[in-house]
Amino acid sequence: MIHKLSDIVSKNRAEEFPDDLWGLYVLPLDYETANLHKLTKGSVIVGGRGSGKTMYLKYHCHATMFSKNRFNLPQDIFTSIGIYWKPDTAFTQIINNRWLSERWLSAFNTYSSLCILIEFSKLIKNINSSNIENIDLINSLASLYLPDPISEEIKCNRVKLIDADKILESCLYKITNWINSPFEKSPDYNIEPKNTFDIISKHIQQSHELLRNTTFHIFIDEFENLSQEQQKIINTWLKHGRSPTLYSIAYKKHANVSNDTLSQEKIVELNDYRIIDLEQLYLDDNSYKNYEILASEILALKLTSANKAFSPIYTELIKSYSDPSFLTKRRENKEYQSALITHMNGIFQSMAIRQLSQEIIIDSTLKGKLVNGLIVEGLKKHDEKKLNAFDFINDKYPEASLVNGVLLNRTSMKPSILKNKFDELTTHDVTGDYKGWIDNNLYGVILYIYNTLPKRVCPLYVGFNQFVLMSKGNLRHFLELCYQTFLRAENQSEDGNIDFPINIAVQGKATLATSTTQLEKIEQLGSNGIHLKRLAKRLGVIFTLSQNRKSQSEPEINHFSIALSDISLLDEDTQKLLTEASIWSVLFPTKSTKIKSSTDTEMIDYILHPMLSCYFGISPRKKRKLRFNAEHIRAICYGKEDEFKSLVSKYSKQWDIASDEGDQTTKLLDQNGQYRLL
Repeated sequence: MIHKLSDIVSKNRAEEFPDDLWGLYVLPLDYETANLHKLTKGSVIVGGRGSGKTMYLKYHCHATMFSKNRFNLPQDIFTSIGIYWKPDTAFTQIINNRWLSERWLSAFNTYSSLCILIEFSKLIKNINSSNIENIDLINSLASLYLPDPISEEIKCNRVKLIDADKILESCLYKITNWINSPFEKSPDYNIEPKNTFDIISKHIQQSHELLRNTTFHIFIDEFENLSQEQQKIINTWLKHGRSPTLYSIAYKKHANVSNDTLSQEKIVELNDYRIIDLEQLYLDDNSYKNYEILASEILALKLTSANKAFSPIYTELIKSYSDPSFLTKRRENKEYQSALITHMNGIFQSMAIRQLSQEIIIDSTLKGKLVNGLIVEGLKKHDEKKLNAFDFINDKYPEASLVNGVLLNRTSMKPSILKNKFDELTTHDVTGDYKGWIDNNLYGVILYIYNTLPKRVCPLYVGFNQFVLMSKGNLRHFLELCYQTFLRAENQSEDGNIDFPINIAVQGKATLATSTTQLEKIEQLGSNGIHLKRLAKRLGVIFTLSQNRKSQSEPEINHFSIALSDISLLDEDTQKLLTEASIWSVLFPTKSTKIKSSTDTEMIDYILHPMLSCYFGISPRKKRKLRFNAEHIRAICYGKEDEFKSLVSKYSKQWDIASDEGDQTTKLLDQNGQYRLL
């Protein structure tokens, strides 16, 4: 069967995958620094939206550990066994004192106990259907009964643990029905979780010598979606977790969660748990390359599964991405990594910035925007009569020619002086100031020119490296960029097959579609989605306005900073919205690293997600920022339209942007992005 490439990358959510992820999950290169099987206490796993938290947890759980597809099981496989539970948070919202009065605690305990007991039953099934060759162990587990105290509580006859899932699911059905309609005074069951889990864990330990020292590690996903009172219950489990049962929780980075327990104690980092930040495995400043490799490997695995050959000499390695024993080979084989990146660049080709500069000089429409929109306007600004636009353009020096367009629009640059420097470059190849000018301004002027032609997507947004940059650790975004690109390439092909490399224009349309879709989806995020989307749009408008400066005196602005002292001046709603934007990865907060003087106060930078950059026509690179005060932030977050437009007008005047251009930019606020999906 021939698989379409768009089909093989269309699954980008953990819910679309089975519980058994062996052969489907790619271990990050630095996995051993965050191997949950090696923990001797609970952990708190955090990561941004789309960072792979759920897949990471499920990789450590019994369905994957004892996969039928895993043929070489390590000797220490029974040291730690993971149990995964993601509460149905739409359902748990009604398990509260208001709906169930004092019975809510018993109801939540029983509900959670039954959910996790079902997983213990499935664990036995998975071990016995795995490739374990120890018949004695298999027979011992097959004959193991559900512990008597649990059987008595759920009022069932003795049943083997391997078969208990059906009875437990029936009990779960009854308790959920009671919670939905609590007309009886009390539910049929009252199960205390922690003691129950300790009982069943020890019961399994005692069934066979190979399991005597096994730790059962229960992972609770989407912890942030539980109520504060429910979080206290889970925190109590975590704080008092001891062998044979440990507890860990996972939630979105920056989420506002409780550290309280049911007693006066709190859970304390290092004492009770360790924090594992998944993004630091592959996305911190020191390991950007790791994310590039991870994205490459995820795509390579999908291509290989569809018989789209990568390289025969690396096939075994690619098919072993789930196996920790292959990590060293993957991490140390630089030739393999280089070949992998080269292959991905061969699929999603990019255009070198010099080549793109030449393209602008050759293309009559683009060149016209440079000549008439920048150079001629710059000469008028200086009332220059002797020189003309073509004195500043040379086909052999396209980068310098482009940069001349913005330099001429700066008050401090006299055309005659620039002409002399340009002549030195073109006649004597004396680079002089042009190296710095090109490094600092070329990216920005290219964006400026393309932004004047909204039907053209700037090639700076295409190519594998840019897909990695724009997705910023969000693997879901990366796969969506691949999906949209493959889909459009297939639609343009008569037989549905894709020729590599994929056309630049096709990639550009795919990037714009993905960027637009992600902006529209913000509205669906959390309870403040509408406000988050407006925040993203308003920031995008200001950054677009900055990008439309003819002078490009501060090019590539795409983030802002605010002093810590100013944050304390923000009202509660505005602070909450900034936190929500961080939780949902609309913004990325980081401590500012660019303190210009000793008198500068400590700042926090907020970066607009680079996945939105194509929609707004701004740079995806973190280069320059604006500094906002508390009033600016308030106006952007919750200010009325007149207040925000007043702020835009302020920047328009400050940046010498014509009023009609500013008006065009603010139209992005009302623009329906759906037409961009075509």
